[in-house]
Amino acid sequence: MQGEARLPPACVSKVLDDEDLLSEIIVRVGFPTSLVRAAAVCRRWLSHASDGAFLRRFRELHPPRLLGFYIAERDYPASERFFPMLHLPPELAAVVRRASFRPDAYDGAHAHVVGCSNGSVLTHRASFCLDTFKLVFARHRPLCYERGMRMTILPGLKLRTSPGSIYNWTQLFSKQEEDGWSYFYLTVKDIMDAPGVLLYVYMLQNGDDVWRLHLTLASDLHAWKSPKGVLFDNKIYLAADDAILILDLTASILSTIQLPQGVSFDLSGTTMLSRADDGSVLYLIHIKELQLQIWLHNGGNWLLVDTVCLSEMCANFLEDEPTADIRINHVGDYNEFVFLEMGRCVLYLDVKNRTLRKVYKMTADEYYLGDIYPFMMSWPPIFPTLSPARFQKSIFMNLVFPL
Repeated sequence: MQGEARLPPACVSKVLDDEDLLSEIIVRVGFPTSLVRAAAVCRRWLSHASDGAFLRRFRELHPPRLLGFYIAERDYPASERFFPMLHLPPELAAVVRRASFRPDAYDGAHAHVVGCSNGSVLTHRASFCLDTFKLVFARHRPLCYERGMRMTILPGLKLRTSPGSIYNWTQLFSKQEEDGWSYFYLTVKDIMDAPGVLLYVYMLQNGDDVWRLHLTLASDLHAWKSPKGVLFDNKIYLAADDAILILDLTASILSTIQLPQGVSFDLSGTTMLSRADDGSVLYLIHIKELQLQIWLHNGGNWLLVDTVCLSEMCANFLEDEPTADIRINHVGDYNEFVFLEMGRCVLYLDVKNRTLRKVYKMTADEYYLGDIYPFMMSWPPIFPTLSPARFQKSIFMNLVFPL
């Protein structure tokens, strides 16, 4: 701008030619989108931006951001809707505006959202025939601007029903591998006139064209329908009567973890599981009387690591919404945020910054809210393939040294 001092080109070159200074500049760009633009300057900058150690440091400084959330209604037919987060930085708001968050239809049928994972949305469609129903899953990539590349349809999974039993609960899990994705579909089946449940895990590994039954386990405990399970370290953790069921997918064994004193699972949504960033430990989030507690399970013991008092933060909502029925709808991985239901409102709790915001209010036609699936920006970024014509520092100059 006129009147402002500008760095001489020689000084700019001296800074940008210093490997250490260049790395320090790029790591501070703030968003993965800016990092991709930096990598597009030249091969040298791409080498810095895509280095493993650099990416680990970048993630520590700038964790993946929450762009918005889906509300998947439990009624049939479902009507999934996406809501962007309020007050996004302009760069991320532009990303949301360009994206297509309505899952592409396939076979002319509506798809139900069943999860979000690392920049992707997982959906399924079910069809029934006599004693068999078929599930077809798809992975959608809203941030991909090429329509033909936005959706990947997975092989169908056929499940048989049998007299005297009923599928009590199901959940799809996904795991990102070095060369793609693997999927695990868990079904919990109640057997009439028999104690406990049967648990079946079907697996679709990356590159496979058919699902296979990976393991079958029996438990005397009943798995709850409401709290969502979590997958990490090749184990699925589920809420049960007064414990946590652990399905070891490698050893094909079942074990349990007792809950902290005074904590239990119920259908009112007061307790939910989460996982650590590196997949090494399990967290449990519990809410009681406007006190949100975060428990860490490590080394065989539970440790209360944080308590968030919601009384003062809820003060702005107390006049028009009851707080007696406040419940947890979803907990983000690594405990960075929690989505709460209070009356007919959805509240977003930023655990780290201790802020609480109303992000949605149910309409008069809605009887209950449904499941919330947060949509996070994908990580790591997808870097460009460079050609000599793109070796121009001017692409990124305004980002590093703004006018």
